[in-house]
Formats: sequence, structure tokens, C-alpha cells
Amino acid sequence: MLKSIWLLLSLTFLFTHITQAQTKDLPLTYVCFRVSSPIQVDGDLSDPSWRNIPWSVPFRDIEGGAKPSPPLVTRMKMAWDNNSLYIAAQLEEPHLFGTLRNRDTLIYHDPDFEVFIDPDGDTRNYYEFEVNVLGTEMDLFLAKPYNQHGKPRLDWDFNGLRSAVRLYGSVNDPGDTDTCWTVEIEIPWSAFQGGGHIDPKPESGDAWRINFSRVEWKLNIENGIYRKQLNPETGKPLPEENWVWSPQGVINMHIPEHWGYVEFSDNNPLPRFWVWMSGKKRTSEQWASVLEDLDTLGISGILLSADSATLSMVANLSAPFGIQVHVWVWTMNRGDGDPSWLDYNRLGQSLAHQKAYVGYYKFLNPAIPEVREFLCSKFRDLAKVKGIHGVHMDYIRYVDVILPSGLQPKYGLEQDREFPQFDYGFHPVMREKYKEKYGIDPIDIPHPETDTTWIRFRLDELNQTVGLIRDLVMENGISISAAVFPTPEMSRNMVRQDWDHWKLDCYFPMVYHNFYEKTVEWIKEVMEKNKKALPNTPIFCGLYLPALQSGDDLSKAMEAAFEGGADGISLFSYGSLSDSLRQQIKQSAVISH
Repeated sequence: MLKSIWLLLSLTFLFTHITQAQTKDLPLTYVCFRVSSPIQVDGDLSDPSWRNIPWSVPFRDIEGGAKPSPPLVTRMKMAWDNNSLYIAAQLEEPHLFGTLRNRDTLIYHDPDFEVFIDPDGDTRNYYEFEVNVLGTEMDLFLAKPYNQHGKPRLDWDFNGLRSAVRLYGSVNDPGDTDTCWTVEIEIPWSAFQGGGHIDPKPESGDAWRINFSRVEWKLNIENGIYRKQLNPETGKPLPEENWVWSPQGVINMHIPEHWGYVEFSDNNPLPRFWVWMSGKKRTSEQWASVLEDLDTLGISGILLSADSATLSMVANLSAPFGIQVHVWVWTMNRGDGDPSWLDYNRLGQSLAHQKAYVGYYKFLNPAIPEVREFLCSKFRDLAKVKGIHGVHMDYIRYVDVILPSGLQPKYGLEQDREFPQFDYGFHPVMREKYKEKYGIDPIDIPHPETDTTWIRFRLDELNQTVGLIRDLVMENGISISAAVFPTPEMSRNMVRQDWDHWKLDCYFPMVYHNFYEKTVEWIKEVMEKNKKALPNTPIFCGLYLPALQSGDDLSKAMEAAFEGGADGISLFSYGSLSDSLRQQIKQSAVISH
């Protein structure tokens, strides 16, 4: 069992909430989310309150720069409430080793986990906490750093601090291979008053300077006992390794101005694992069963297409599970608008009379004022449904001017270029708006498929519609997201969708590899492009379950997504879950959380 867990843990560096270029050594930032109930401090990180709290990036060498990545994964997460700051850490470790058992000894002479906190960021009056695998603690207070002749106060204590470790293996036993150890810490806000901080509890939006360090010693096994490796010339132990969350640039943790920023937020953290679901008729008992199933799988986000009554019921039932419900809305493609609002192609054909690919393609034109009013009214009503956490836009685009290559044969097509019958956005209202601005009817442009001004105009008209919807949803205090094509560049070329300019809370690119005749390895490439385009915005990789039914294809696809920097996974759809897929999802969710 331990070997199996160790193999899983070795992949944990793939499952991080934030990706960071390995050469970027600016202080990192972590968003610390509020939790609704106190976290039980026992070293077990399966507490439901931790579920949606994101992990940090894996720790790096303290010097940063081009230093190689540590061979063992270390990561942390943080949360807060009105009473305390909570910290969790997971440290991969095949050799659990510790010797120090007396409080306030210099714990870093053992492998340890360390926390450094400067509440007001002035590099003065800061705190340090250390703990080893035996749970032995050390805390101290420094009025100023050592390089400014600061003297540590080991007699000072974090009053009320609680910590616990959990070992996944056998401590000081070289006869087996261990997996990891985890740490949980609770520091009451009142504990910081002892360092001169009169009102230390932060408000949402505040930022503290904090950093984390892991000390690791090189070990030998001699006569069945762990011993530190010695320098043969001096006979003293080799220098320890120092791995940190936010690189310091030098081997010195006591430079507070180099620590990272932790921003406190009242917002709900976004789930890591999602599923698209239709709101088919189910009783409340049936929905409770579905929610229990999702909870077992580790899926805590639902993108649900349903009427208001169903949405309200599911939102109410999901609360005890900590599952978020976001309304899944077909936006531009919908059959309940006025037929005169339906879009036209370059041949002057309306979707009211001419089918584009499939009969359910009923795309509205975003330039029509009445369309914008209609959509805003629909979204305004949905945003007020009690208990929902967000609104999720789908089909927020034009008709496909180019279909994914894997779908073209289904329609007897070979779209090696743009064809006028599939080039939409030529509604009379759109054409007139363009003519007023540029003096020419776009239908008369000699080569509209390559005219960047006309292409940009259509993108911007849709962007303006998105902006109106976004603003009214956010005014209701909930998040807004969108299902989009795989990358911003592909989206602009294939469906006139400019999603990297929408300023939404998060995005769900549909990285359906089979649609594009690609292997699962392509998923990584796509996510790398997306995170490069929007490095500071959560992006959840959409995966198409019907194409991932063979063997461990889903596990490979999720691994590729996380390697590419995905902040999470969204699965299409709930109805496609098999026993094999469930097991793969559960396994990945356990690693990620």
C-alpha cells in the first residue's frame, strides 16, 4: 500500500493551483481563502474544509534561479477564519528521520518544516515556527533580522498555537520505504499580539509577508540506523538542503523582504474537480444520491443546466457536501429568441431558414441591442437563484467557421479554408454598424476571411456582450466563467471567440483531443499555451469522457492537463462515468487534495 501511495505522491507536483515559471524569482503570491468552520488540527488533511483550498506550487531551491528542482515534492496550503490562521503541508519523504524531542531546541538540525510570518510586511517584529516528524516544536520572535543584529527570543511562544503531524511510514526505520509526512498548524490571531501587533486579525484584501521552508539532510544507513552524511575532510555533516515556497535568492530565510505575499480573501475557493450535468428530472432523494456520489469521487463543482426550481433545490442539497453549483447556460446559441435575431452567413442566409451543420444551431447575433437586453434579462434572473455560486456560459461564440478536423468527415466536409456558408456574423444589424464606422458594407469586402478589421469588429461585438453579462453577474456577488475552445488562438480562428480578453473569474477550455485527431499528450501543449496567455487566472481543462474510456486514458489525460498547468479538471459529462473512470477520478482527486 505504501509503495502505491508513494507512486501517486511522486506525481503531486502536477496537481497545483498556481503554475510559476521556474526562472521567475519575484516573490510569489498565494490567496488564502476563508473557511466557514474551524479545521480540526490532527495532521490529517482530509478535513472537508481543506477540500477546495488550493495547494501552492511545489517548493524550490532557496536560491531559486537555475537551481535544479528538489527531488522530493513539498507543498503547502492556507486558510483562515475569524479566530485563526490555518496551515497545512505535505512533504514527500522516503526516509522519515527525527531525533529532537525537546521543545525550542534548534529543530532545523533535523529535517523539518518551517513557517516565517511578518504580518505588516515592515521586516520587523516577525515570527518563526519549526516542527519535525516527531512533532517537536520551536517558535521564536525577532524584532529585526539577524543581518541587522537581531537576536532571537526563544523564550517567546505562540500562545494557543496547535500543531500535529501525521506520518505515512515508519520513523527512524531504514527497513522500509516511507511515503510522506503531513503537518497541520493553527495559529490564533491573538498569538500575534505578543509580538507587538495590536490588532493582528486581517481583513479580506489584506496581504501579509510569509514564507515556508523545508530543511532536508543527506542520510546514510549504517548498521540499520540513519546517520547524516559527513564531509570526509571535516568530519562534519554535509550542508542541509533548503527548499522554500518563494525563493529567497540566497541561502538565508531571514530576509523578510524576499518572502512571498499571502492575500486574505472572503471569496469561496473554486473547486479543483468539476462535472458538466444536465438537470434531468430527479427527485430530491435522487439528487442527494448524485451529490453523495460526486462527494465520494472528490468532485466538488457542478456545471448544471436546469430550470430555476431545480437549481435552487440542488444548491440547497449540495451545501452539506461542500459542493458548488454553477448554472450552465447556452448563451448565444439558443432557441428561445426572436427569429429575426438569428445570425446570417456571408451568403446572406439566416439561421432561421438555413441550417448550419445541425438543426439546433440557433446563434443570435451579438451586435443587436435587443439580443443584449434579452440575454442580460435571462442572466439577471439566473444570478438571483438562491444558493448558486456562479454562472457558466457555453456557446458564447459564433457558428464554427472551421469545424475541428475530427468532426468534418461526419458532415462530409474538408474545410481546408473558410467557406462563405459557414462564415457568420453578417446579420444586417452587424453589417450596418460596421458600415457606419468604416464606410463599407462587410459583404462587399473583397476577401472578408482575411480582413483583420472586419474580423476584429465581430470579436469586439461579442466581447461587449460578454462584458455586459459579466458585470451584472458579478454585481450579484457570484462568479462567472465560460466553456471555450481549446486555446485563444484556435478560438479566434475557428469560432470568432476572443476569450482571453473577457476578464472572467475562470475558464473551461474544452480540450477534446479526439475532436482534433490528437493524442492525450496534446492536452499538455494546449494547457501550456492557455496558462501562458492567462497566467494569473484559474483555467480548468475540459475533458471528453466518451473518448477516454479505454484503460487508463483518463488518468493520462488528467496528468497531461496538470503537467501543462491546469488549475483543475472538468469532465463532460456525468452520464458518461463508468466504474473504471470513477476509480481514476477518485485516485486523481485524492492526490490533488
